[in-house]
Amino acid sequence: MTIQSALATAGTAVAVLLVQTTVLPSLRPVIGVTPNLLLVVAVYIGLRHPSALGACSVFVLGYCLDTFAGTTLGFHTFGLVLVFAAASLASSTVRNDSGGPLVVVVFAAGCLEAVAAAGLFAFGIGGSAPWYDVLRFGLGQAAGAALCAPLVLWLVTRAERVLDVV
Repeated sequence: MTIQSALATAGTAVAVLLVQTTVLPSLRPVIGVTPNLLLVVAVYIGLRHPSALGACSVFVLGYCLDTFAGTTLGFHTFGLVLVFAAASLASSTVRNDSGGPLVVVVFAAGCLEAVAAAGLFAFGIGGSAPWYDVLRFGLGQAAGAALCAPLVLWLVTRAERVLDVV
């Protein structure tokens, strides 16, 4: 990973984190669910940079999301690191330069995160909501994230072009 590529990905991640924690919650009454855009970034990092640095950056992103979103500390961190691990395992077989495969992988990773979150809630970790509501909401987040995946991929590639990575 070059410094320019890391800066482009980090800049996009910060922008996505700001949108995720400020703009999207106000749109939730209109669209019904808040798409997890950091899930897309975690999948992208897992596919493009499957290394210890990538894992650490996804951990920091999850921790920041937990801190700014006001959820149980470590909840999103666990989900995003799990998604990163799954994406990094698939990195040798999935193309990461086009939106189509990324949409499929993001939806599958979002479903994995939803099942993991529902499991945590079933054991009483993370809150008092019924696990089936958490699963239903998580699948909606996965679908929303998959729909937004091409936009996030465009933002990352645009930032890489600006920094002359590509």
